[in-house]
Amino acid sequence: MIVSYEWGANRTVRVTVVVGGYQWRIHGAPDRNWWVCHLVELLGPCKLDVPIDKKLREKLRKALASQLDLAVDDIKPISADLILT
Repeated sequence: MIVSYEWGANRTVRVTVVVGGYQWRIHGAPDRNWWVCHLVELLGPCKLDVPIDKKLREKLRKALASQLDLAVDDIKPISADLILT
């Protein structure tokens, strides 16, 4: 589910998605052949009670691809160090 979709002044896109019952804001931009994530924020007052593992990162990537109407392969994998909780 997309909650917001904004273009920043420097062409950064901010997309808010719901994954695993949590609301996330994903910041990123297109870069040549990829869509690249710069930052992923956990939104709201709830603390994350699941690990930030490959499964969660892949769910975030799939949700982002769905909202941007892109193939999952067009989005660069999200590394764990980009996720703020």
